[in-house]
Amino acid sequence: MGMNIIQLKELTPDEPKVLTLNLLKTMNPNDPENVKPSGQLTVEILYNPFKADELPENAEDDNPIEKAPDGTPAGGGLLVVIMHEAEDVEGKHHTNPYARLTFKGEERKTKVCVLLL
Repeated sequence: MGMNIIQLKELTPDEPKVLTLNLLKTMNPNDPENVKPSGQLTVEILYNPFKADELPENAEDDNPIEKAPDGTPAGGGLLVVIMHEAEDVEGKHHTNPYARLTFKGEERKTKVCVLLL
């Protein structure tokens, strides 16, 4: 259907944010395929960073990254993404939509969402 990116550094910790995202064909904003969005997705995002006393002292990361992007909160945390609505999505088959999240090179996807028409 489409994609978009939300930068973790753009979120205010502990403050939910509702965003309406234009779904794009590619992540290159100058790509001619992105002139017409592939629909919109409304999501609610909440980032709760771990407090210093919540971090394990001797924890080792199984998926270390060399360097987080500038402005990324240190120490990790909990990211909650709630899909509220999808509009004008393109494609022939929308009977089983889901969202996919990529974080630190690891990919997760939601369960299939039920569409009410």
